[in-house]
Amino acid sequence: MRRKKLSVVGLLLLLGLFSCRQVDPTLPPVITFDEQEYTVKTERLLKITPTIKYDNEFAAYSWSREGQVISREKELVFSAESTGTYYVTFQVVTPDGTARREVKISVVDLDLPIISIDGGNDLIIETGEQLTLVPKVKNDEELKYKWLEGGEVVSEEAQYTFSKDEDGVYFLSLEATNADGVDKYDVRITVMKSVPLQVSFPYETQSATVGRLMRIIPILPSKRNVTFQWFVNGVEDKAQTKDYYSFTPTATGSTEIRVVATKSKSTSTKDLEGTRAAADENLVGEATVVVQASEPNQHFRAAAAGNSPFATDVFEYLPAPGQFINEGTSMYTMKEANDFARKRFESNVYVSLGGFGGYVVVGFDHSVRNTKKGLGYDFAIMGNSFAGSSEPGIVWVMQDENGNGIPDDNWYELKGSETGKPGTIQDYEITYYRPSSAKTDVQWTDNQGNRGTVDWLTFHQQDSYYPLWVPTDSYTLRGTRLDFVPYDKSGNGSFWVNPEFEWGYADNFSPIDRLTEDDNYNAAPNANHFKIEHAIDHEGNPVQLDYIDFVKVQTGANAKAGWLGENSTEVFQIIDIQIPQ
Repeated sequence: MRRKKLSVVGLLLLLGLFSCRQVDPTLPPVITFDEQEYTVKTERLLKITPTIKYDNEFAAYSWSREGQVISREKELVFSAESTGTYYVTFQVVTPDGTARREVKISVVDLDLPIISIDGGNDLIIETGEQLTLVPKVKNDEELKYKWLEGGEVVSEEAQYTFSKDEDGVYFLSLEATNADGVDKYDVRITVMKSVPLQVSFPYETQSATVGRLMRIIPILPSKRNVTFQWFVNGVEDKAQTKDYYSFTPTATGSTEIRVVATKSKSTSTKDLEGTRAAADENLVGEATVVVQASEPNQHFRAAAAGNSPFATDVFEYLPAPGQFINEGTSMYTMKEANDFARKRFESNVYVSLGGFGGYVVVGFDHSVRNTKKGLGYDFAIMGNSFAGSSEPGIVWVMQDENGNGIPDDNWYELKGSETGKPGTIQDYEITYYRPSSAKTDVQWTDNQGNRGTVDWLTFHQQDSYYPLWVPTDSYTLRGTRLDFVPYDKSGNGSFWVNPEFEWGYADNFSPIDRLTEDDNYNAAPNANHFKIEHAIDHEGNPVQLDYIDFVKVQTGANAKAGWLGENSTEVFQIIDIQIPQ
């Protein structure tokens, strides 16, 4: 009887509680979401509002990810800076029970507008000529345009027609904005009374070797809207129409190579009518070079007593802009720059090559032999790489094919671990522009339609990073660009890592050609080793060189590492390791 009496009392208490709370006390909370999976773009806010049955004022909420509570609100406001898949667990605790439900959030890239303009962003027109700029923009939904000149808005239309009656260099900017953000495209326009088509070659006579593929590259102020015709001993080679000529001599002697360059004077970056400019409006220039071919390996200079293992001559020091350029010195001629580099090499002090394409050309007082010993190396290049800090440089070699003692022959790249990979770009060109004011960034454009800056940094305070001994207001460097991507290991911008490649590059923390496992955290000079046997021509074919006389090292990365600034190859000494030091 006592047990039955207690049951009745308990039932009355429960009924009383039910009447106050108006819920079924026997049911735990139930969670539902509006979506099976949520999608949000990077850096955007996502609000998730769950539906909860059997909720009450005593409920406690929590949202957690990877075991860590990220919110204790009923609704979650979520955002992420990186793309990826995120799993978040929502939990509700009431006096009647606990419920958990996981939700999947996919974070995707912003659909930012991406601008390109036919003809690139370094344009030349005549005084009074009208240039219609027609941008192509990806992700152009609900797009708004803004053209600016000198910081002032000059148009908000999609196309813009530019014209000036005065000579000069002008900078125009296009801002394209959609719901996800904005892209900016800078255009440099040079206005001249007459736009000449000046064509030349570096040398009147170009040396060559029988059986070796060579490349003949003309010099032009601009290749925009330019077509090329090539003639060999007066006969047109219609199979070749690129901005260089590939030639393999089959016998000793002279061959005349002539290029005819034709530039269309079209006044639009996009030919809206689908026709070319009339022939009588085109500009034509031409140049001729004589290729003198000889048998291979004719001018070997054997090492003798007293010869130095180190490269003794600096023939050309032409860095790209960079934070170490012009620092603590003033040089206004190439001779002064070459002497500066030579003295630093002699003192085992680094020479900086600046950003992409910057280079130094050195020579030995003897020929460096190709040992052809399989795993053996022929020469070494000292850099200052260490674990987590590589600034890889492309290495080129040249044989003194005509025996005149100067590097006016043909360069061959040394193959490395990145040769032929999809991210490696052969014939990458970048043009740097002299800043118009002191202590400002150096602008650049490339032949891939990109643009950017070499940033001026407060801890390298020389007035300009643009080499003072370059007389022109812009200059172009050409070479092989590596797919080099520094990354922020800290996640807050404080610890940047410059990763290494496997082998084949100067100033690279290689696990193979450094021949040591020392981490070199003090950034002391340390060597990468190279084989002449790895020489290739511009088509990637092996080139058999019994020896070399000249070496060129060139910055192979076009990248920045946050507050560290641009990636620039550093070189200390270049050494023939076959001669005792």
